[in-house]
Amino acid sequence: MSTLKFMMVTVAACDPSFVQQALQHVGKLASELREKAGAQTTRYGVLATGSDAGSLVLFQTYDKLAGIDKAFQVYGDSANYKALMTGDKLKVTLRNVVKLEALQVSKPAPEKLAYGVVTRWKSADLMLDKMKELVPIFEKNGAAVLRYGTLMTGNHAGNRLLAAGYLSMDAIEQTYEGLAASDVYRAAMGQIDINMRNIVRLMG
Repeated sequence: MSTLKFMMVTVAACDPSFVQQALQHVGKLASELREKAGAQTTRYGVLATGSDAGSLVLFQTYDKLAGIDKAFQVYGDSANYKALMTGDKLKVTLRNVVKLEALQVSKPAPEKLAYGVVTRWKSADLMLDKMKELVPIFEKNGAAVLRYGTLMTGNHAGNRLLAAGYLSMDAIEQTYEGLAASDVYRAAMGQIDINMRNIVRLMG
């Protein structure tokens, strides 16, 4: 797999009666993005917490920013995207691009994950060295995917974003217990201002 350099995150409010049908379309759209836009990975699901709980979310990663341009071309040609956007049952509320750092867990990611945790914070310092020190804690306690970078677009441009994928809620609990016991983590928490942390129920 190529180095992951960019991630696009899309959030869409969805009528509860349309969620299951919409997820089927998103799954097919994710396949189109991998096949036609060169998306290196795709993950999608439903936000379980926060002010946008119940909204759908789609993560796409690319090795070049040009891949995101191709993604928009796929949207324009995709019957699945048209099915999602036709009518008033689904509305995109957020779509942002993240510049990713070379920060990942060492083990290959499983095809299916159960949950994701997305954290956003304001910090002038990228703190990449500290984040690298924390990777073994995430990995040891069950984080199967890790993405870290800086928001390039949107109202929170310049904020940092950390996305982690897990196979269970137990793994999330163990990870944050492990982090809480880390001097590096506690020092980092003193330097940042977390303005969002939400759980995603991943469906694909």
